[in-house]
Amino acid sequence: LQSLLEAARAAQSVGIDTEFIWERTFYPTLGLVQVGFPDGRCELIDAPNVEDWSPIGALLADASVTKILHDAQQDLKILRRVCGADPKNIFDTQLSCGFVGLPSTISLSEALKKLLRIRLAKTETQSNWLARPLTDSQLKYAEDDVRHSVDLMLKIMAEADLLERREWILEEMKRYENPALYRDSDPESEMPRVRGSGALSHRQRDILRALAAWRESAARRRNLPRSFILSDEAIMALTKNTPRSAEAIQPIKGLGKNNLDRNREKIWEAIERGVNGEMPELPQAKSKGPGPDDGYESRVDLALAYIKGACFAAKIDPALVGNRSEITAFVLQAGLSEQDENRLGTGWRGQFCGDSLLRLLSGQGNLVVDPATRLPKFVL
Repeated sequence: LQSLLEAARAAQSVGIDTEFIWERTFYPTLGLVQVGFPDGRCELIDAPNVEDWSPIGALLADASVTKILHDAQQDLKILRRVCGADPKNIFDTQLSCGFVGLPSTISLSEALKKLLRIRLAKTETQSNWLARPLTDSQLKYAEDDVRHSVDLMLKIMAEADLLERREWILEEMKRYENPALYRDSDPESEMPRVRGSGALSHRQRDILRALAAWRESAARRRNLPRSFILSDEAIMALTKNTPRSAEAIQPIKGLGKNNLDRNREKIWEAIERGVNGEMPELPQAKSKGPGPDDGYESRVDLALAYIKGACFAAKIDPALVGNRSEITAFVLQAGLSEQDENRLGTGWRGQFCGDSLLRLLSGQGNLVVDPATRLPKFVL
């Protein structure tokens, strides 16, 4: 791995991918890490046999080497967990495709076909990557995922240069250097997603939060799926028909006798925390400026029409600009200091459409249909 690190530093750009199994564990179990070099050479790392990941951690954190991944965040989160290093200088070939006329959710095989005219045989998507020995087909599949990474990045950036969007892509790639993307959240500081929890009293909500927080912590600690600790059905049953003592807790669907015997006291402690109101207050959503007025929906529709028209005309995936929630916040914050925190008004987004949208919302300029493209566009 140390030799691989040195070779990657000499190459300056490498493709990286992971293969893993995620069925009976809380965290994905890493089976293989692939590294692809500019000359097409590929190195495969037998992950279960690696004891010291520090050279790969050093590669991940080395700002002088571009690490190229496709749909980067999940792979980076897995690598961050095993290596303990925060990523630097990441290039996501999937996200960057959205700047050059392709969807920002495009598959690797489709991106290679569209941009490099390379077709991959995707035959091992359901493989067991922990089985040994790996088959020739698995090895080829794994290598193909990184064999063309550098060429794909260079092609995307060449297309971006023609459109004068290189700096926009590089700016967007900085998102992957945010350490918060790779940290486990505090289970007590968020409302859990539990099926059937739509209508609950305040007391029931606290019980549900306490049970779900205990389940989350136990699942992480034991590296087991949440349902192996306590199912959603069991949480809802305990929330809506709260037992009066630890002894009163009975086996139910999603909480078998053996599991209950092992965790009875912990489950009761969680229930007591909820009953006694001991759960911390949930963080309050940050103020987004004034509340909705009678005409805000029409202004949001106007903003969406402008953004979609601008994106289609420029061949940029609208999803890159922002979702409806962000656009709604931008509309409500128009002209206020809070708008400085909305990413639609900063960086490449502000340059591309945010500044014009702000003018439009303040009554400067008009939204018209371009007769040539038949798309909405902003004119002063």
